[in-house]
Amino acid sequence: MKFAKTLTIVAAATLIGSGAFSTAANVSADDVSDAKSAVTKNQSSTNALVAKLQAAQANVMKISDQISTKAVAIDATQSKIDETQATITSYTAQIEKAAAEVKSRKAVLKKQLISLQKQVGESATGNVYFDFLLNAKSFSDLVSRSFTVNKLNQASQEALTAVKEAQAKQVTLKQAQEAKKTELVNTKAKLVADKAQLDTLKTQASKDAADLTKQINDNKAQLTSLQNDVNKATAAAAAALVAKTQAAATQTAQSQATTTKLNNQTGNAISNSGSYVAGNGSKSSFVSIALAQRGKTYVYAAAGPDHFDCSGLVVYAAKMAGLGSLPHQASQLANIGHSVSLSSLQPGDLLFWGSPAHHVAIYIGGGQYVHATYEGEPVTTQSISSWTPNYARRF
Repeated sequence: MKFAKTLTIVAAATLIGSGAFSTAANVSADDVSDAKSAVTKNQSSTNALVAKLQAAQANVMKISDQISTKAVAIDATQSKIDETQATITSYTAQIEKAAAEVKSRKAVLKKQLISLQKQVGESATGNVYFDFLLNAKSFSDLVSRSFTVNKLNQASQEALTAVKEAQAKQVTLKQAQEAKKTELVNTKAKLVADKAQLDTLKTQASKDAADLTKQINDNKAQLTSLQNDVNKATAAAAAALVAKTQAAATQTAQSQATTTKLNNQTGNAISNSGSYVAGNGSKSSFVSIALAQRGKTYVYAAAGPDHFDCSGLVVYAAKMAGLGSLPHQASQLANIGHSVSLSSLQPGDLLFWGSPAHHVAIYIGGGQYVHATYEGEPVTTQSISSWTPNYARRF
């Protein structure tokens, strides 16, 4: 049972390395490609929507800033309107105060005239000022009376002039403030209208951002579905691969059983420089068996099945693949077969480091090799470019 499982792993690794599944899994591979293409298209669409959403959100923030600026300007304008109204109210009070003062002056003047009339007595001309002058007792009295009349006239004129000037000044100032208030009211009305327009723009921009967010969420939901399609297609391809692997493993097992039977019948053994007894196994099995040991730890001088050193891995894989008995020492392995260049490597070729060789690995194709590295570390694969061997041999 264990041997059959090993053969299945060997055959799978061999077919994967050789590309034998490409034809059998063509339909599944196309499905995977189509599903991945749909995922890529969805991601591109989502990225474009995200960019639009960021622009829409930036626009909302910009409009919000403008609305805030307008609101501040409206408040400032209203404050100026309130200040202007207060000034207008103040001027109205001053005009009323001036009118009261004029009224008071007229009352004083009236009292003076009444007093003067009492001094004159009955009026002869009907004009208190003329009668006052005509009743002068002497020239000096006439001069005195004339001076008094002039004073009265002057006081009356000054009072009237003061009233007119005060009223004109207060009215002018009040009119200026009322004009200023009208201008401020109009300014505020325009600011309010601008703010209302910005509020409308912000509402639309917010709606656009919400629509884009919904589209992105819809795309994400669709992406999940598409990713499930990729997973299903991948699983289908893997199932086809497993089926092909099992068939190939059965065929390989039958072929190895036939080879073993022939070897037993003919006693076929070839000696190479007295240290290598060749068999008729395949290099693909050799590589696959070596790969199947990945993860097992390095132990010096071990040749499996649970632990290996570098040459022990080569010896074990060759024996299990039916390639014969190899010497368990890197420097001796470097003497079998023939030299090949690193530029023309084939899977199953042996790679060496040092002269004499102190390390050996098995080339598995694609610029990679499998080897047991050093104490405590697992059997693993590595790239030739990361640690390049000095030379190679093919046996």
